[in-house]
Amino acid sequence: MIHLICPNPAIDRTLLLKGFSKEIPNRPIQVNEYPGGKSFNVAYAIQKEENNMDIKVHTILGGFFGEYVKELAEERGISIVETNVETNTRACNIIVDIDDNIIYPIYEKGFELSKTVLESFTDKLIKSIKNNDIIVFSGSFMKGFPKNYISQLKKQLSNKKIDFYIDTTGDYLIDAYKNKPYLIKINDEEIIDLFDTIKLNNVNDYIDLLKNKVDSEIPYFIITLGAKGAVAKLKDEFFHIQVPPIDAKNPVASGDFFLGALVSSVNTHKEPDLKTLQKAIAYSSANCLSWFPEFSIEDANRLFEQVQITKF
Repeated sequence: MIHLICPNPAIDRTLLLKGFSKEIPNRPIQVNEYPGGKSFNVAYAIQKEENNMDIKVHTILGGFFGEYVKELAEERGISIVETNVETNTRACNIIVDIDDNIIYPIYEKGFELSKTVLESFTDKLIKSIKNNDIIVFSGSFMKGFPKNYISQLKKQLSNKKIDFYIDTTGDYLIDAYKNKPYLIKINDEEIIDLFDTIKLNNVNDYIDLLKNKVDSEIPYFIITLGAKGAVAKLKDEFFHIQVPPIDAKNPVASGDFFLGALVSSVNTHKEPDLKTLQKAIAYSSANCLSWFPEFSIEDANRLFEQVQITKF
């Protein structure tokens, strides 16, 4: 079982406009709505494998929008473990001006978590986890979560063999790193949370960081670099992967799809390998070809064949 942790969900609405003007009504030419929160994007990417992997998204929902998130998730075949609150779930809008190729992300804040809701959420999570399961933390935490929540959870599950996949930021990333998770996937901005005194100007700098600074007890550590691809530590091997330049439209959710491909490897290869990395950057790049947070497997397969790999 793969447990995707999504305490701060939303309805994600992507609105396409031909030009975006002030002081006059802007009428979108298309609006798509999705169950929002990074874990839902990760689940979407895993589902592209068509391998019937058992996935559950653990989330906190409330009000009319919360019900709508559940409806949208059900349409995608995503199973939810819900903790209910009275507060209405947030809605986030991504306005895309396709004439000027400008993206305006407008994200509402999540509610502040109470101790009671936190305890209920954690209790449901712990009760659902079995030996050899995978827990994936993807995205930010809402206000009210302890900064050492990941280490607390790991301690509570110490009697089970659990692999933790981490894609978060700030104090939560620092806490997770100290506990030596199975895999960390972050971007070139988030890495500064862990190594704020090291200058990282080029690919060689990042490879040197992975070789000499990252805790050797963390077997898999990936840093995405935007258009420059990604660098990766796969146990004792180090790689830079990249696709040729593409005509990118909307990069929103690309990092989530990258992570989803990494997680999906447990069903085929049992652990991430070079092929998994190729698939991850292909999924991520294919998403950039769409105005919406989605991609075609045909685009991903084509890009997979074009991935450039350098081993260090």
